[in-house]
Amino acid sequence: MHPSIPFLLKLQEMDKKIIEIRKLLAKIPVETEKFQKQLKIEEEKVAQNKKELLQIDLSIKEMEAEIAGLKSKINQYKTQQLSTRKNEEYQALSHQIDNATQKISDLEDKVLEFLEKKERVSKTYKEADIQFHHFALEVKKKTEALSTQKENLEKSLSQLLEERKAYISHLEPNVLQIYQRIAASKPGTAIMPVVDETCGGCHMRMTKQAYLKVKASDALVFCEYCGRILFFSE
Repeated sequence: MHPSIPFLLKLQEMDKKIIEIRKLLAKIPVETEKFQKQLKIEEEKVAQNKKELLQIDLSIKEMEAEIAGLKSKINQYKTQQLSTRKNEEYQALSHQIDNATQKISDLEDKVLEFLEKKERVSKTYKEADIQFHHFALEVKKKTEALSTQKENLEKSLSQLLEERKAYISHLEPNVLQIYQRIAASKPGTAIMPVVDETCGGCHMRMTKQAYLKVKASDALVFCEYCGRILFFSE
């Protein structure tokens, strides 16, 4: 076994930890964005219900104003009936009163329908608002937890990178260069053991000659298929 193998294996373990930390750090903004999107959806539900309530109130006020206007007209028609002496005019005014009365009845039915609808929407709005505030608190806690996790991971990463920098200063430059070249395309698996006469990385079966070379050689030996550094684990 090449004397640098144990040191490279330790370096590879350090690199695996660095890779894992960076993966975890990459997930944090994704998770944060996911929580914010979910919160936005809940907020929009509340806003939509509130908007619907305001529209219902506006419709009710408009219908009540129309009812008031029709009642005022009915009073005017009745006053005109008292002053008219012509039967045709009296009958025409009566017809106007009947039409206005019918419109009032129709509008009052609609007002009742809208009041019932308002009650339902109001209940939905209150439930959505409560759910939104509960969810907002949950998102806040999760976001704070992610922020703390990020801070801890960044500290660990910084410490590992410093340790790695100090560690590689003791390795032979040419050996380190070979390792880093392979690790660039095969992170965490640049050096693999021989397992049952196969490469522990690509799992391709080795020739007997290559197997014996790995077992006996003091030089760095590479997989003929994937180019990984191979070693025999006793």
